[in-house]
Amino acid sequence: MNEGDIYREWAPPPAWRHVVACCWEQRVGAERVQRVVPDGHADLLVHDSGTVEVVGLADQVALTALPRGTWIHGVRIRPEAVAAAFGVPAWELTNLTVPGDDVFGSRRARHLPDRQGLDEWLMSIEPDPRTAAATRLLASRPVGAAADELGITIRQLRRVLTASVGLAPKPYQRVVRFQRFLAAAERGQGLAAAAADAGYADQAHLTRDVRALTGVTPRQLLEERLGPAFPPGDLPTAR
Repeated sequence: MNEGDIYREWAPPPAWRHVVACCWEQRVGAERVQRVVPDGHADLLVHDSGTVEVVGLADQVALTALPRGTWIHGVRIRPEAVAAAFGVPAWELTNLTVPGDDVFGSRRARHLPDRQGLDEWLMSIEPDPRTAAATRLLASRPVGAAADELGITIRQLRRVLTASVGLAPKPYQRVVRFQRFLAAAERGQGLAAAAADAGYADQAHLTRDVRALTGVTPRQLLEERLGPAFPPGDLPTAR
């Protein structure tokens, strides 16, 4: 991060955890463009002006201009709760940032920056149990095996996930695998080991997926995110 930037995350209150993965805050010290990579979640953004935005699940990078002084509070929504939270098929939000007024209506959106309004909204959300089970299974099983365990066909699983989460099973798995790699690499695990543990077949597979999801190579991404803290690794720079 740039000098003067602040970013922090914290666990949500217990009553929100069926819907919320984490809460977060970001303050921007100097104007910049931020690379926002897919993380397998949606977000509710509340700007210091009171403006509310909704960010759907993504399977592509977003380059977001952040003016100096930007201050955002975020609520990260679990993938299985997206359609239930925002009241629209989740695919309508995929790879988009949408004004809160367009999703909730202006009256309800005005109440979300208030803690009581936010609490009432989150407590009203009931994620679909089958979708929750699907996201858990897809994190560790092939698509066909996940469908079999759920007692549905692969085509039905695709419909369920696209409507409730916003991504089809394969793109969703791609994002989950990328996030496993990123978490391990940012903890200091060697890049080759992090890639293998995340489920990449080889370095070419890793580089291909990371480029598709972030626009840069794995090395470039980690250098950008960690700066001088990123040590020389064991992956060659991709051509």
